[in-house]
Amino acid sequence: MAYRFSNYKDLAAVYCLGTDYLVRHRAGNGEGVLVMTPHGGKIEKPASVIAAEIAGQDHSFYAFEGNLNKGNLFELHIPSETFDEPRALDLAARATFVIAVHGRKDYGDTETIWMGGRDTASRQAIGEALIQAGFKIDDDPPKFRGREMSNICNRGKSGMGVQLEIPSTLRGTFTAQPEERLRLVNAVRAALVALTAARV
Repeated sequence: MAYRFSNYKDLAAVYCLGTDYLVRHRAGNGEGVLVMTPHGGKIEKPASVIAAEIAGQDHSFYAFEGNLNKGNLFELHIPSETFDEPRALDLAARATFVIAVHGRKDYGDTETIWMGGRDTASRQAIGEALIQAGFKIDDDPPKFRGREMSNICNRGKSGMGVQLEIPSTLRGTFTAQPEERLRLVNAVRAALVALTAARV
């Protein structure tokens, strides 16, 4: 799908921060992990909620959120490889590890979470935690592999991160049944605890 903008400068010249789109962010305890979504709010619902819940009070959090009445996906979706909103770049640059939450179309698969990002070990550890929690994952997805160095999930200090691409139907379940969403959130949080401990 083609999107209207490929960078933040062009988007910000047309749309108004605080009205048409929002930027929410906060630093966690230290600058180790950033949990973020470049496509939050009405762009890929409920990516913002998932990212915020994974971050909790432990990790840094960032969300770029679409807030238009309609057309958020086309108008406000900056591709991950060119996502350059300044606060996101700053938080990512100060983090040792970035995990990005995304939504994807089903593409005929309503359940499988596509795992992306350059950090193979962390990607597989999070994927294993999701499997143990009862989710299906694909560690070698057909799209959205997130291997580009410029991808926002790979803009942390290590140059390697993880992205989760959650299908539309499963995201609908997460909205309707918060307990299902928290099952994913708790699995990822547990994996982050183990990964953070391993890096110390």
